[in-house]
Amino acid sequence: MYFKRIILTGFSFLLGICLFAQEIRNEDEAATESARLYNEKKWKELMVFGKTTLEAGIDFPLLRMRTGYAAFVLGNYGESLKQYENVYKKDPENKTALYYSYLNNVYLNNSSAARFYGSKMPEETQTAEKLKATKLSGANLEFSYKIPDQTVRGNAQYFKAGVQAELGYRLQWQNAFAMYNQTIDEPLLTSVNNNHNIKIAQKEYYTKLSFAATSHISIIGGFHYLYTPFNNFIYNNYIGFGGVKLTSPFVHVQGLVQLGRIRDSSYQQVDAVISFYPLGNTKLYSITRGGFSKETAFTQVIGYRILKNIWLEGNVTIGKYNKLLGNDALYVYDDIDTKKLRAGASMYALAGKNTTVIINYNFDRKSLYGRPNINFNQQSITGGLQWNF
Repeated sequence: MYFKRIILTGFSFLLGICLFAQEIRNEDEAATESARLYNEKKWKELMVFGKTTLEAGIDFPLLRMRTGYAAFVLGNYGESLKQYENVYKKDPENKTALYYSYLNNVYLNNSSAARFYGSKMPEETQTAEKLKATKLSGANLEFSYKIPDQTVRGNAQYFKAGVQAELGYRLQWQNAFAMYNQTIDEPLLTSVNNNHNIKIAQKEYYTKLSFAATSHISIIGGFHYLYTPFNNFIYNNYIGFGGVKLTSPFVHVQGLVQLGRIRDSSYQQVDAVISFYPLGNTKLYSITRGGFSKETAFTQVIGYRILKNIWLEGNVTIGKYNKLLGNDALYVYDDIDTKKLRAGASMYALAGKNTTVIINYNFDRKSLYGRPNINFNQQSITGGLQWNF
């Protein structure tokens, strides 16, 4: 019996050595093959080989970095980010993994994560990338003209001017000032003086802070104030909001709670947003948003890059509502009429390195205040400019 135990123990030891040697040999083969594909610049084959090898359980930093670089060259920034982040998590001293974690987030338009990684890069790299802890990072202008086909609703104009600033590598600040003007005729609003000529000249201020708690978690908070004269009524509307955004290489998820007062009544809305980048870049993307209050609305956005510097985007919003907050409470849709459907399209065009031109068309189906069976349509044309500094 004792002799058998010695034989079994020796056999187990030899088997362990053989398995260990087999693992080392497979890793060596993976290193050799990935090096060959890398040197021959066979990026697609290298990315497929790397992913397959990793799925088979052979995993070492150089394989992930080569796979990540192949994905980067192919424009699959989500896959590249996945590989480089894995390496950086295990080895925070790996400056190459850190740099490409930063760069992939830049190309994925995930500025919070990009600046989070950027804050950890060496000073010479920050200088080369023109990264600064504090700076004015952007400005934007937007003008919209809205045309209803109902005579008791005049044409409306909306104007917004905004700026963005970096208050440190991990804190971003957004500000905007806006104006909305429209004249309406509504005889059912009997408490409003001169209700056949109600002039709305709304003024707004919006501010938002976004803090990158980690490379994958951002904390969002802000405030929106709206001064709304309505003939003999004056409304001081306000919305405060806070939420969390979670990001991964291919999917972003956000939850937002918004509380305030609109037209002297309390208002609460909870948003859930899922953004999906199936190709690992911004060539194709989907944004699904649900706004939940007393009225619920769902918005679906699909975007696609049709040319190198031009994106087309389609959107549809389903649900009946006369109040709805959009884009982190940047847009407050407060209407006495009820919206039943919204659909539209946008075009984004890069005009130079730092300027984006935006053109948008929206169609709204509404019903008149107090007369749900009387429907009318509204068309909107919007133009905008975004500058990144």
